[in-house]
Amino acid sequence: MAKELEDRFPDIKERMEKGTAESLAREGLKAGVVEPWEDGYRTKDKPGTFEWWYFDCEFDDGSTAVVTYTSRPANNPKGDLRPTLLLIMKSAEGDKVRLTKEFEPGDLSASVEGCDVRIGPNTVKGDLNRYEMQAEADDCAVDLTLTRVGPSWRPGSGITYGGRKEERYFGWVVPVTFGTVEGTVTFKGEKKQVKGTCYHDHNWGNFSLQSAIDHWYWGRAHVGDFTVVFVQMVTPYVPFVGSLNMPTLMLARGEEVLTDNGLPLRLETSDYVDGPLGGSYPTKLDWTWHSDEGDIALTIRNPKLIEALDMLDGTPEWKRPLVHLVANPYYYDFNADLELKVDLKGVKSVEQGRALYELMHLQHK
Repeated sequence: MAKELEDRFPDIKERMEKGTAESLAREGLKAGVVEPWEDGYRTKDKPGTFEWWYFDCEFDDGSTAVVTYTSRPANNPKGDLRPTLLLIMKSAEGDKVRLTKEFEPGDLSASVEGCDVRIGPNTVKGDLNRYEMQAEADDCAVDLTLTRVGPSWRPGSGITYGGRKEERYFGWVVPVTFGTVEGTVTFKGEKKQVKGTCYHDHNWGNFSLQSAIDHWYWGRAHVGDFTVVFVQMVTPYVPFVGSLNMPTLMLARGEEVLTDNGLPLRLETSDYVDGPLGGSYPTKLDWTWHSDEGDIALTIRNPKLIEALDMLDGTPEWKRPLVHLVANPYYYDFNADLELKVDLKGVKSVEQGRALYELMHLQHK
C-alpha cells in the first residue's frame, strides 16, 4: 500500500525546503521565477540522457493536436541521439492519427538559451510568452502560434535527484500552464484555420523512469479564472516498506499562483473498469488538499478514454517477451468532467469544466 510523504517522513517539509534551496543553487535557478533558458536544451552534449518538449492544443471546433519533439526515448536514453517527432491529431469529427517520424542525429539542433528546437523540417521557438511551431508528418501538419496566459511554473527546482551521489536526475518545467493558440492545421491533406487553448511542458533526465516510478496520474485544467496542474507519482512496491506517494499541485488565478505546495494533496480512486492493453482505470478520482491556509477539491467524473498506448512500442521484438515477464507498461489519456472547489487565502469559488489527465503505468503486471 502506498504511503504519503508526510506519514513516512514527519520532517518532510523541512527536508524539501532544504533540498530545494540546494537544488536551486546547484542549477542556477531563481526561486519562484522561470527564465527563458530553462526551456532550452538542458541535456546538450550529455550522453545517456533524454529530453522532450511537449505541446498540447485544443481547438474551438473540437479538434486537437499534440506535438512532441524528442532527443532520445525516455525508456532507453543510452546510445546515440534518436531525434523524433510525434504528432497526434484528432479531427472535429473524431477521426484520429498518431504519426511518429525518426531522424538522424545531425537533424537535431537546439539552443541552450531558450526554446529553439529543430528536428529536420520541424521547428519550435519561443520565449515563455510566445511560441511559433511548425511540424509535419505524412499528410498532416501544424503551423501555430501559442501565447501564454497562465503563469510559467516549476515545482521548486523542478529537478528530482536519485542515486547515492545524486547522479541521476529527472527535470520538469511548465513554461505554459495555460495559453491561447491560433494558426493552421492540415489533417489528412485538408488545411484549415484554427484557434483555441494550449499547454506546454518540458522534461529531461538521464535514467529510465520505469526504474523509479510504478505509475503516475498527471492532469491539468483551466476553469473560470483558475489554472490547475495536479500530479501523483507512486514509487514501486518494496516488501516490508511499501510504496510512496509523491504529490504535486499548482493552482493559479490569472497569473497569480495561489499555491504550489503539493504535500497536502491526496487522491482517492474508485469504481475501476477494465481498459485496453490489459489495464484498468478508475472512473472516480477525488483530489483533496487541506492545510491551515484553506481547502481545495477536484472532483473528476465520467472520464472518456481518448488515447491508449502500449509503452513497449519501439522496443525490439526480441526484447518484449523479456519485459513482459516483469511488466506490462501502458498509457491512458482522458478527458473528464471536473468540479473545482477553492477556499484559499480569501478566494472562494466553485467552478465546473473539463480536465485532461493521464494514467501512466510503467510497472503494471
